[in-house]
Amino acid sequence: MIYSVVQAVIITAIVAFCALQMLRRLMPKLSHDLQVRGSKALNRADLPAVVQSIGQKLQPVEAPDSGCGSGCGSCKGCSTGFEIKD
Repeated sequence: MIYSVVQAVIITAIVAFCALQMLRRLMPKLSHDLQVRGSKALNRADLPAVVQSIGQKLQPVEAPDSGCGSGCGSCKGCSTGFEIKD
């Protein structure tokens, strides 16, 4: 009896992990929005400090802009100082 319960818990955890990874890969915007909403729900002032710390850890890190005006210099296009003429 106990083995079937343990087996069901392990299989459920594996399926949930795979579904979460599939969601993050196939629908990143929806995944990000759900993560933000879950973080905000757990990070309310009326909840205990332990729950708020979980909400803060779930909060996604905002990525910096990566366009030509961001100054990242990853393509070496904006850091050379030379202009490309057609």
